[in-house]
Amino acid sequence: MTNLTWWQVLKRVLIGSVILTTGAGTLMVRSSGWVLSSRYSHFSAPKPKAKVITVTSLGTWRTSKQSINPGWVTHPKYTSVKIINSKPTYHVGDTLVLEVIARDSNKRRKVYGGDYLRAVLRDKAQKASTTGRVRDHGNGRYTVSFLLSFPGRVKPVIQLIHPSEAVQLLKELREIPNKRRWSCAFKGKRRRDVLKKCTLLPSRSLPLPSQCDFSVLNTSRTWFCEKPTTTSCDKITKCKSSLDTVAKLMTSKERKLFESPFFRGNLAPITTGPIDIFNVDENVTVTRSLPLCQLGVHHSVSQGFWFRNTWHSLSCKIRQFSPKDITKCLANQTLHLRGDSTSRQWIKRLEGFKVLRAGKGDQLLRRYTSEKGQIHATFMFHTVPIQASHWWPFRNLSDAGVPIDVKKMVGGAHVVLVLSLCSHFTAEPTHVYSSRMYEVRSAIQELHQKYPETTVIVKTCNTRHHRHYREVVQMSDWLADQLNQEMRGILGDLKVAILDVWDMTVSQWYAQDIHPDLHVVDNELNILMSYICPWMMKNIDG
Repeated sequence: MTNLTWWQVLKRVLIGSVILTTGAGTLMVRSSGWVLSSRYSHFSAPKPKAKVITVTSLGTWRTSKQSINPGWVTHPKYTSVKIINSKPTYHVGDTLVLEVIARDSNKRRKVYGGDYLRAVLRDKAQKASTTGRVRDHGNGRYTVSFLLSFPGRVKPVIQLIHPSEAVQLLKELREIPNKRRWSCAFKGKRRRDVLKKCTLLPSRSLPLPSQCDFSVLNTSRTWFCEKPTTTSCDKITKCKSSLDTVAKLMTSKERKLFESPFFRGNLAPITTGPIDIFNVDENVTVTRSLPLCQLGVHHSVSQGFWFRNTWHSLSCKIRQFSPKDITKCLANQTLHLRGDSTSRQWIKRLEGFKVLRAGKGDQLLRRYTSEKGQIHATFMFHTVPIQASHWWPFRNLSDAGVPIDVKKMVGGAHVVLVLSLCSHFTAEPTHVYSSRMYEVRSAIQELHQKYPETTVIVKTCNTRHHRHYREVVQMSDWLADQLNQEMRGILGDLKVAILDVWDMTVSQWYAQDIHPDLHVVDNELNILMSYICPWMMKNIDG
């Protein structure tokens, strides 16, 4: 290490550490993912030309000095919405199509796309809702399609989550390494902790001999800390999140793009009156024959809908599972949950149902069993990066992490592996998540080679709440949505089931939260159990 330059080590992390076996060959993740716009050139080299979105021949949303021109930014107040397939009567199974025309603060129509819109159709009286699909035509025009899945009186709600200008900034900011900082404790003399700053990737501000490198070569598991002077690197014991650097990366005008009215601003409601959806039987929702929830199930354009506060899938048959049903489903099964706190919320809910009881362990690793011992379960948190304000034990990266654990796992026909890796990766450059997913992919393939009957289920990201602009920049739902797409692209062709909770949390009737309301969690568990025990779906209507 002492004979290498900082840039040589950075290249080692960017290139060498992400050469991963995918089963079909070898994937090379290029270092180009680190190439940033010129205003962030102090983080990386080489320096590409800055991206500028041209609005008209008369101006751009960002000036030649990289300053934001708010007058060109999409504004929810002046962006219009109208129905373009209006008719006197709608029926369950029809499609409702809306047109959205984006306009800026000066009421001028936008001539380019890229706005991140969210569309939900709601019937408050019945606690019914569904998510719409947004099509970007690239010229400031968007069309939103809703599959009318239930009878009732509905109201479309369209939100501007991010204007296209904020999305462009998110793309640039995402690729900046080490926006987050951690504080790690090293055991010093007289048992006193020595605290040092740590980052996921090598620090640009410190020479390499002054950093402890805990990384594992040819993996996505990297970790660097400021080297303590009074103790050794191997004395590291625990870490917790520290202050981020987002405020230093943005101007005051850029910050406004991630605040009201540009962030999560509701578009003007449709003024044509109520939209009534009819059915021959008012108690019937979309009627179609759905397959059982199993590997290879085709995911429909609309994932499903809430009706009377219960989630109905449009991809496969699901049912409501009582604690007794869950116990029956999981009898003689071993359930392994690996990932983040959203899957830990699932196993804690099973504990609350008294299906499982907790054994020895902590928040990062714990075993569970049923009262009579016929069900076994484990939960393990993924390794770095971990965003948490409390201390968490630092584990040797050489033998820690989800891919390592999956490769060591004993599978079989009565073993279920559930993976959930999302929210702690949204702040990192693109290659960090994709590299981890390719490691997971390789581990799943190895598991299935040894134990082909093992059930593997992968949970998608869900939506979350944001308290301030710094959280939006690091944890935006747009970023989470990108991870969902990357995950599907990397794992989608494997023998795995994708358990999609995105639409469910987008259209829920509770406040957005990284840890959804327990009623939402219960409905997520209904889908999980429907995948684990499709044999319990007999005589269940689609």
